[in-house]
Amino acid sequence: MGAQADAARFGWLRPEVLSIVAGALIAAVAPLDRLDYVARGLTASALADAAPSAQVLLVTASPESLREGLCERSLPGLLERGRARGALLIPPADAFCGGDAASHAAATSATNATRAAGAAPVVRMPPELLRLSAGDVVGFFPLAAGERAPELGALGVSAAPWVLKKAPQSVPAVSLRDLADGQVPASALEGRVAVVAVGAGGVAPQAVATSALPPARGVAAVLGGLLDGGRRASAPAWVPALFVLLAGGLVWIARRRYGSLVATVALFLTVFALAAGQGVLAARAEASLIALPSALFGLAVAFTGVMIVRGLVVQRSVDRAAELIQRAALFRMQGVHTLPDEEFWPRVARLAEQAHPADLVLVAELPAGSWHLRFWNDKQGGESFVAELRRDVRRPPYSSEQGVPAIRLSRRFLTKQDMPAVVVPLIAFGEIEGYVFFCGPVAEQTFSREPERAEHVGRELALLLRRKRLARTAQAGAGEARGGGSPEDDLVEGARVALDDLQLFGSMLRSAPVGLLYADAFGDVRFVAPEFAKWLRARDVTVPAESASAALPPGSLTLGDVLGATSASDAAVSLSSVMASDDGIELSVSAPEPAVLSVRPLRRESDGSSWIAGYVAALIPVQQAAPVSDNVRPLAVRDAADPLCAFQLGDVVADAVASAARATGRAVRLEPIRGATHALGHRGELEQVLEAFLTDVAGRGLPGHGPVVSVREAPQGVQLSILDVGFGLGLPESALQRVLTAPGSAPAGLEPLGRLIVAVEDSHGHAELKTNDGWGITLTVTLLRAHPRAFVSANEGGKPAAQQNVIAIGRAGPK
Repeated sequence: MGAQADAARFGWLRPEVLSIVAGALIAAVAPLDRLDYVARGLTASALADAAPSAQVLLVTASPESLREGLCERSLPGLLERGRARGALLIPPADAFCGGDAASHAAATSATNATRAAGAAPVVRMPPELLRLSAGDVVGFFPLAAGERAPELGALGVSAAPWVLKKAPQSVPAVSLRDLADGQVPASALEGRVAVVAVGAGGVAPQAVATSALPPARGVAAVLGGLLDGGRRASAPAWVPALFVLLAGGLVWIARRRYGSLVATVALFLTVFALAAGQGVLAARAEASLIALPSALFGLAVAFTGVMIVRGLVVQRSVDRAAELIQRAALFRMQGVHTLPDEEFWPRVARLAEQAHPADLVLVAELPAGSWHLRFWNDKQGGESFVAELRRDVRRPPYSSEQGVPAIRLSRRFLTKQDMPAVVVPLIAFGEIEGYVFFCGPVAEQTFSREPERAEHVGRELALLLRRKRLARTAQAGAGEARGGGSPEDDLVEGARVALDDLQLFGSMLRSAPVGLLYADAFGDVRFVAPEFAKWLRARDVTVPAESASAALPPGSLTLGDVLGATSASDAAVSLSSVMASDDGIELSVSAPEPAVLSVRPLRRESDGSSWIAGYVAALIPVQQAAPVSDNVRPLAVRDAADPLCAFQLGDVVADAVASAARATGRAVRLEPIRGATHALGHRGELEQVLEAFLTDVAGRGLPGHGPVVSVREAPQGVQLSILDVGFGLGLPESALQRVLTAPGSAPAGLEPLGRLIVAVEDSHGHAELKTNDGWGITLTVTLLRAHPRAFVSANEGGKPAAQQNVIAIGRAGPK
């Protein structure tokens, strides 16, 4: 029960489940950090917003204009007139618009002053601010706690790992020259951040944006998306892990119920759902960017476990099954329909010859849809023995004059005109399956004396032939439905036959009382135990040398040979008597040793009919009771009112120790009881003799040398040990050994010990004495361990009432 509970508890630890869990852990840990980073950037770039930006204006200046100082002269005024939010200078434009590094501190002070006066700030962008992925700007790194952080914060630039940026064409762009000359009104800067960058000069207005040098276009697009609420971050680690668990479970269910193709389709659907879900989440939620490569890798691990690992397990099982079937080919017993006709029909003739005495046995096959017979014989072709040429089963001698098939004696049927033949039609469920012919004077005499024998044999042979015909018909129909055989079909067929063999041998083992001999449905001995083979050789029966440990080939030894060896030939038992009895027969044999030979048929049932699928024989030795002499006195028999039961030996010992201590007034030491000490025995008898023995030993012991008693669980069983037995009885070990040999005739003074040993042996235990190197003699009693289903009650408190002269050593025993 415990093993079954553990199997049920850990039944989920399957390779498929473990692979799904492993895939979920991989998705949560995200080991592909670099690829995940690139995938998040590509996702953010793919979801770029195409709506025109109202927060950013890309301002480009040609190198000529910058060298002329146009940016430094006109930019502050343009920002003020256009009421711009500020300007972000992209290198190398910052060198011409914001001054050199030497004047940066002064420019910063001026910027702070202008900010205090309400003027738009002009900030230089540090290159380390940009977060790049695949060469494109995807976000901004966290701002350092430096002096530029407040300035960039005033322009809305903050830490954002990934941003759903604006599409390049959606960010408006103008030329600084057009703004300075008034061709573009300064109001275009109102409320916007001017991203000032270097661009090519002399380009068309619509090409101004594309003329800006990198990374100006990316900065403008990302900043526009950030100011429009496009900030994005990584999703929690449990999101991809949960998706992999659900997707892996879906693929597993599809694999188990519908096969590998549906499972593969389910995998592709889950991958599509992951990509689509990533897009939907990234467009709506901030913390929504999944570690997509790691999630796909985890899903691949789960899919590999569900598909590949299971496939490897199945393939291994198939290979082992094929190997098992190949190794079992020699031992195959029941493949009746798989035998070719050249082997099947001679074996049927050999079976009939064993079941009914005859000089010659012929079997006749009735092909499907035909009325003409085909004859077979065990040793040579059967056609040469038949003189009747028409061979029409609707005419005599196959049927009566009225055309009814029945058992009858026929003459002039064989080429030897003087040889009679008993014609037995093989009829199963009203259909003729074939015929068997028992020929010769022996067959005629047996038929006249025992006509029922031919009837029994005919019925069993008919069922055997019908089974063969139906099995072949079903096999042919299955082959047509499959459109040809395949290795898988052969494997399934071999497994089915092997299963039938195992079921048959299971019936054999359940039916046989002792050592076995097995014969198949044709009466050919296929397996014989070594002891059985030894008995057969003693009866002058030829047994192949390899039969002691291996299966016998068909025809090497028959069940008829075994039955014929039981007695003289004139009183030999035929196989027909075994066929006629469902319980089999039992034969007494006297040499070389008295035994009983039990032979019984193994029947199988299907579709309301039963047939003999084999035979099993057992050789049971018989032990003859020796006569009892007048001067032999049997020992007393134990009281029948004390049944064999399970009890706690610790409780019995504790009570006996307490009683012995009260009766003698001397110290009896009881060591801690180790284990549950559930034993099997006659409790009442053991209680009495143990108490009497301890009282006797404690009363005889020397002062300070009282017995020491211990009870514990041991590999051999439950053990009771009593130390200092020799001091208590005052005898050496050699004197005590006689009690072990004949406990029922113990010497004077040792009767309590003898009664204890007898009680232990009545409870299927054993006792032994051992010298402890001058430290006394120990009596060890071992009883069978019991596993009671019900709780065995203990005394109140788990131990008997304490006695003054009972000394418990160490902790108390278990309750």
